[in-house]
Amino acid sequence: MNTSKRKRTPGRLLSLGICTVLLLPLASEGWNTAWAEPLKAPQEQRVLRIGSLWSGEDDTYFRQQFTDMYELQHPEIKLELVSAIDASELRFSSAFPQPNTDNLGSIRGIMGGEHPVDVIIGESQLLKSLAENNLVLPLQPLIDRDHYDISTMAPTMLNGIRELGGGNLFALAPTFSSSALYYNKKIFDAAKVAYPTNGMTWDEMFALAAKVTKVSKKSESRVYGFSMNRYLADPFWDLQTYVSPLKLSQYDNKGEKMTVNNAQWSKAWTTYSGLVKKQTVPGLDSQEFMWTDGKPYSPIQGDLFLTSKAAMVVGEYGYINELTSVHRNASKIKNYKPVDWGVVTVPTYAEKPDVAVGTWLGTMMAIGITATNPEDAWDFIKFVNSKEVAKIKAHNRYELTSRKEYITSQDPNINLEAFYTLKPLPPNDLKMDSLLTQKPAISQVSDAGRQLFIEVFEGKRSVPNALKAWEKQGNAMLLQLITNPQMSFDLENG
Repeated sequence: MNTSKRKRTPGRLLSLGICTVLLLPLASEGWNTAWAEPLKAPQEQRVLRIGSLWSGEDDTYFRQQFTDMYELQHPEIKLELVSAIDASELRFSSAFPQPNTDNLGSIRGIMGGEHPVDVIIGESQLLKSLAENNLVLPLQPLIDRDHYDISTMAPTMLNGIRELGGGNLFALAPTFSSSALYYNKKIFDAAKVAYPTNGMTWDEMFALAAKVTKVSKKSESRVYGFSMNRYLADPFWDLQTYVSPLKLSQYDNKGEKMTVNNAQWSKAWTTYSGLVKKQTVPGLDSQEFMWTDGKPYSPIQGDLFLTSKAAMVVGEYGYINELTSVHRNASKIKNYKPVDWGVVTVPTYAEKPDVAVGTWLGTMMAIGITATNPEDAWDFIKFVNSKEVAKIKAHNRYELTSRKEYITSQDPNINLEAFYTLKPLPPNDLKMDSLLTQKPAISQVSDAGRQLFIEVFEGKRSVPNALKAWEKQGNAMLLQLITNPQMSFDLENG
């Protein structure tokens, strides 16, 4: 009986195998229907043109990030990428080309003609110009019409774009970059000082930093109350970051007159130079901390926060991954004591509430006023900014998705709201950026200011004296650049 069953087994297996083979195509076809059908494009396709300011020969990254998924699910749409300026052509020019600083004019060039672009991809400065010139469609009427849910979108993105549009929503961005204030709990506990909180002003944070500062002539024994970066930087450039929400300019947008000898600059210089003098923030003499000669290698060397040399630092969202990784491998780092840390919103100015340093919008998408296919353009923007796409984008370790529910961390105790509640920095004045290309040496006006700022915190000059000297020297430089835009200055020899 058992023998009989064994004899029939090969035949039964063969029959089963044949049936399985015959059924496989049907099962496979049913399994892949959702994916196979979109690959069969209809005979006629509608063209959706996506315009951007710059492009190169390879648009693979852009397609992977934004268009591949959409094309797969929308075979009736053919996406065509159009750039206003082809960057790849610059390297083939016989002479070095003069940079085109009229970004708005360049974009207008691809918004006209027989085949204008439908979607416009751009950054803050460009989108602000487009909105101010009524060249993009407001999205709120379309959002209301389609009941498109934006309630779970990050305030940083929505409010930032509304600021660009004078209160109107002219674009959406699937991702953005942001920073927060990281703090070392052990340093605060040791000093018996309360932890920093969300919504502090810069003055409140500096007062807190002074309480946890440990002053020492030896850099290795110091503890700075605050650092604008987790790695040491020049205090003058940290000062520029500090004042960035105020949009203080060093000269007018014609590049003809200095604008530094005023109360706002004076307050900023007085505040930050005082912090350097008191060692509340790192100064130039802190650079020795970076030297590693004669010291064994450490994976955390040079990091002020991880080495507990700074009680608070401004850090980007991706820094969470570094902190988590170091904590996970703490036992492998010689003589290392893990940092117990927290995070709150970056400090802001009372006169510029909710505007954060280290925060900016990602790729924004708007519908051009001349779009011939506005409905498909809106459908594309809805898809790229959808929850489904956000779920995929949530794996990015450096950018945040604009959908709050997919902004997550391995540590449930981390206050992630600190990264998506404040507004991004406003865009630069386009005319100021143009000056840097027209007169490259105008950047040396900052270098002159740096030298004077050093003299202030070294006690060689007062703030009023230094700003007056910067104004005088800067005006002399600007005057020379009017007659000779391509000249440069020898600041070392006056």
